[in-house]
Amino acid sequence: MTGEVRVSFCATNLNTFSNLPRSIASVQALGDALEVPYEVVVADGPSTDGAREWLEARSKADGRVRRVGHAERNRGYGRRRAFEASSGSTVVPFDTSIEYAPVYGDLLRAYLRLGTDRMLFSEICALSRSSITAVGGWRDLIGGEDIDLYVRVVERFGVIAVPLPLRDSQSRVLSAVERQARYVGGGQLSRAMRMYRVQRDQIIGANFRVRDLMQFNRRRSAGERFGRRVFFLVAYIGSKLRTIRPVVLPRNNYLMFRERLLRSMAAGNFRDLLWKGPPPQLLLTDDELDYLGTNVPEWNEYSAANPPLVGRK
Repeated sequence: MTGEVRVSFCATNLNTFSNLPRSIASVQALGDALEVPYEVVVADGPSTDGAREWLEARSKADGRVRRVGHAERNRGYGRRRAFEASSGSTVVPFDTSIEYAPVYGDLLRAYLRLGTDRMLFSEICALSRSSITAVGGWRDLIGGEDIDLYVRVVERFGVIAVPLPLRDSQSRVLSAVERQARYVGGGQLSRAMRMYRVQRDQIIGANFRVRDLMQFNRRRSAGERFGRRVFFLVAYIGSKLRTIRPVVLPRNNYLMFRERLLRSMAAGNFRDLLWKGPPPQLLLTDDELDYLGTNVPEWNEYSAANPPLVGRK
C-alpha cells in the first residue's frame, strides 16, 4: 500500500434507528483513535423508521459522515454503493446495528501501521481498497455477500486473523432472522420470501450444498431437519437460476475462509501487528464447531492449541 493513508468506514443500512446513533458514535470513536483522516459512508436503503432523517441530519452536522441513498433492499448492493462512494485507501466494513468496543480502534491502528494488502479479520474487519478492487468487489447478493468477497481477498492476498474472545461479539447482538426482518415490510409471506432469497444467496456466497447446510442442523429434531432440508433444497434450486454464480474453490467458501483464519492464528500472524491486546480466539456456535470438526483435517490440532484458538459462543 502506498500514498496517504485514509480510512473509510462503510456500511449498508435499513431500519436500524434503534441502534444506529450508538453504532455511528462507536465507529467515530474508532476513527478518532486512528490518528489518520477517516470518513463514515452509509448506504441507506428505503428506511422508514427515522434512520434516513437521522443520517441526513448527522451528515449536515459532521462532514466526516455521509449518507448515500438508494432504493434497494440488498446488502451486497448497499455495501458496493458505500464502497464506490468512499475514497479511503483502507476500507472498514461495519454493521450499523453494532456498537463497537474501543479495543478495535487499537487493533485497526496497529493494522494501518503494518501497511499490507492482507485482510484484517476480527469482529471488525479491514481491507485495502486495492485488494477489493482487484477481486471485483461486493456482488449484489442479499445474503452471504461478505464471505463471497472475503474469501476472494484472502485467497489472493492473505489474512491476519485476530478475532477477540469478547462476549459482546457481533453475532450475539442480533439473530439472523432479526437482521433480515429489518429489510422486510408486509406480512408473513413477505418475510418468508425474504428468508428464501437470503438463503439462496448465502448458498451462492459460500458455495454450499444442501448436505453442508444439513450438517449445521444435526442437533435439531427429525421433524425440523426434514422441514429445513426441503427449504434448503428449494433455495439451492433457486441459486442455480441466479445469474450470479458462486466462486468455486477446492472446498466450499465457508470452509476455505475458516481454514485460512485458523492457519493464520496458528502461525501467529497477529504478531506482525505488534499486538499487545488479548490473544485471538475464534468464538463459534456449537453447530459451527461440529461442522468444522467433521470437515477440517487439522481440527484436532487447532482445538487442542494452548492458548486455545477456538471457543464456544
